[in-house]
Amino acid sequence: MQRGTAKLIESFMKTFSPATPRRGFTLIESLSVVIILSVLIALATPSMLGAIKASRLTSAGEQITGKIIEAHGLALTFSSDIELRLYKAPLANPVDGSKGHYLQLFQWEENDPDLAAESGSEVASLKQLGPPEILPESIAISANPSFSSLWNLAPQTETSPEGDRDYVAIRFRPDGSTDLLEAVRWHLTLVDSQSSQLTELPPNFYTIQIDPVTSRLEIYRPE
Repeated sequence: MQRGTAKLIESFMKTFSPATPRRGFTLIESLSVVIILSVLIALATPSMLGAIKASRLTSAGEQITGKIIEAHGLALTFSSDIELRLYKAPLANPVDGSKGHYLQLFQWEENDPDLAAESGSEVASLKQLGPPEILPESIAISANPSFSSLWNLAPQTETSPEGDRDYVAIRFRPDGSTDLLEAVRWHLTLVDSQSSQLTELPPNFYTIQIDPVTSRLEIYRPE
């Protein structure tokens, strides 16, 4: 009886005895995990950066095409010329802190010819339509005229309290056409800002071509 009781107690103690503590990670194992994670991050970073740049290019391209479509539509709606200005990136940051390329729409409003003659003012005046829109960070219009023929348009300068800004402009007519010469292929190409001065296109770009007669747009991107 005593022997049976002793075995029962021994069995009970084994069942509820503290579990043997598990062995922790060694220094070598911990370092191995860190190295593997570092390699995985290094391999993934270029593809992640490429995806971010591609997304910004798409956003900038849609921003410009949207402005062109808006200018075309407003010209039809108001039965007046709508001017789209493409401002060049300044060599130095303006006083207001803005930098990079940006867009601005203006409406040409006809003044009364008689009143204009009496006052000596212009027959038509410009009305700003909405605020200027800056392209996404790190995206620029290629400075190479071969890729952005719109830079071949007559350069103009706008004077403001923030400083002088150089730009080129396209006028959209109420009949759906533009003031661009018909014999020229008009386009602009968006690239990463670090590639804007290159003589060759980078692997990723966004080209917008505009028909001077119909304002129809065509988009070209690498495969």
